[in-house]
Amino acid sequence: MQEDLAILWAAIQEMHPAYGIYTTPQQLKAIYKSTCSSITHPLTESDFITRIYPFLCALKCGHTQLKHSAGFDPSKEPKQPPLPFQVLVRNHRAWVKTYRTAKLHTGDEIISINDIPTSDVIRHGYDLYCGDGYNETFKELFLSEYDGFEDACTKYYHWKAPYRVLVRNNQGKTKIVQIGAITENTPFKPEQKQAPEQKNWTEATNTDYLPLRFSNTSSTAWFEVKTFQYADTLIYEQAFKQIRMKGIKNLIIDLRHNTGGDIRIAAKLLSYLADSSFHIIKEIRSRTPDPAVNPFNKYFDANRTESFKLGFKPGPKRADGYHIDFRPVFGLSYQALPVNPLWHFKGTLFVLIDGATFSSGAHAAAAIKAQCKNAKFIGRETAGAEEGCSGGTIQHLTLPNTHIVVEFPWMRVVSVAKNPVFGHGIFPDYTVSYSAEDITNKRDLDLKKALSLLQ
Repeated sequence: MQEDLAILWAAIQEMHPAYGIYTTPQQLKAIYKSTCSSITHPLTESDFITRIYPFLCALKCGHTQLKHSAGFDPSKEPKQPPLPFQVLVRNHRAWVKTYRTAKLHTGDEIISINDIPTSDVIRHGYDLYCGDGYNETFKELFLSEYDGFEDACTKYYHWKAPYRVLVRNNQGKTKIVQIGAITENTPFKPEQKQAPEQKNWTEATNTDYLPLRFSNTSSTAWFEVKTFQYADTLIYEQAFKQIRMKGIKNLIIDLRHNTGGDIRIAAKLLSYLADSSFHIIKEIRSRTPDPAVNPFNKYFDANRTESFKLGFKPGPKRADGYHIDFRPVFGLSYQALPVNPLWHFKGTLFVLIDGATFSSGAHAAAAIKAQCKNAKFIGRETAGAEEGCSGGTIQHLTLPNTHIVVEFPWMRVVSVAKNPVFGHGIFPDYTVSYSAEDITNKRDLDLKKALSLLQ
């Protein structure tokens, strides 16, 4: 395990695009040494991943993650019981959303668990999955929606029932409750309802998995743009054709939970929205002359290396690294791209964003902000940093002893943002906060805010 960690540290120092950007090399080295010295006895594969994740998180790169080995068998690891409640995490505090025991209620604030302050649980949960820069909205969403809070309780603290939970109810009264063991078959309560904001819409045709809806009460369309996939371009054409044919004046582009995908597809979306000819990114660069030529090639995925060679071409040295060009087969260039001449939208534009708007989803948001002068953003800070992110090619570095796989980006993708707040995502013009009750009742407060602004 120590040897594998040393190989990972050497690769990060040599070529990781986020090295030294958000955390100084001296700070990273200290965290590496502390992590390495803490590995003094055998660990399960899951425990080893949990042990080294805080070190990896210090890079502050959301594209750098850890994956189990190809031969990992979860049935051989100790079975952890499920947590008897789910939470909403915000501002280092946690509230009960749904629960599997009558001792808790939606909206109860969790003050501590087993006498450990909830803020400490959240802090350790932040170190179980990497994120870009200094952003916290993604970490909050990870703990709230992707079992990150439960992982902190079970993987870091190794807690099992019964739990001693200090809660504060909606009336401000605190009490300690003892919660015993429950099974995975015990249902969560309460049952969720349909959001009222999602009524009074008519679903468009021919948009498949990207819902396009038209308001029944105004000249407004709402288009959910999920992760960027190849088939999206055909759907975009159908969607924006219908938007134009119906004379839609107000468009809501929903980039919430758009975790990225192909940047070329994001460029296609911009062709319908940008005020004039546009750029989707500013530049791609690397820390080494040619990422495909490095001392760690035997650990990297050979197929991904070949894919890099097909799509990218190493370029000249610059002050901040080495410029990377696109090869013609990639289908994208640094030249200004044209807007769509037939179905270009020119009305009022609102963009919904949140803590899972990431990677090329965040690049799309940054490009809209920079090149759509009338666009207004609603929601929460994006997960992807506004100035750009590590990416381009996400390699797989397989550590030779444990066979754990490290998702390892080779390049830095610089956005077209004009005045980004360093280390943070795109901030909305209108920030919207949710309560636990809002979530359990499926209230879409972002959409509600957009509609209220149109009124």
